[in-house]
Amino acid sequence: MAIDPNAKGWLMVPGIRPDGDRTLEEQMMGLTPALEECRGKTVLDLGAAEGLIGREFARAGAVSVLGIELLETHLEVARKACAGYPQMRFICSNLLTYILRLAGQKPQQFDLVLCLGVIHKMPDPSIPLRFAAQSARSLLVFRAPAAAIDGVVKSKYSGGKVNVPQVMREEGFVEEALIQGVRGEAAQYWRRARSA
Repeated sequence: MAIDPNAKGWLMVPGIRPDGDRTLEEQMMGLTPALEECRGKTVLDLGAAEGLIGREFARAGAVSVLGIELLETHLEVARKACAGYPQMRFICSNLLTYILRLAGQKPQQFDLVLCLGVIHKMPDPSIPLRFAAQSARSLLVFRAPAAAIDGVVKSKYSGGKVNVPQVMREEGFVEEALIQGVRGEAAQYWRRARSA
């Protein structure tokens, strides 16, 4: 499939597909601490879009980055933009379908999981949030839409909602930091609690 340079994407990708909703610089706001600790670690990027955020983690020294993205058109751009990073790979799948296919199995573990602005796009946002938490060996970086109030994220497509702090505590995490990011969307850093 040829990349249509005139199509609009999620991220602006100079030289490949310049029209998008956001810039990479905007999307990286609040992610510096995660970048600083990713060297030698594995990363899962849920809702990878054009792969540019994952590419920044690969550039910072992550040994592997797996991106899961629904849109093949985004992944065509991702494969081109990330061609020089052999530690990156992508799976084209609806995130909910991907999660349900693994039902009953323990998810693959990653040192760092990125769950950035994706759960509100699911009918039941608790499903991808729990999957992200169960996939994170150490750190989960979560970004909710600016409309999230008191940690509650509502689905764009149904009445489903999830209390993020409650689920993260149930999954064994403590909130480590909250860093303001793009358009009022804060990056929440959740660290897996160490057993006593």
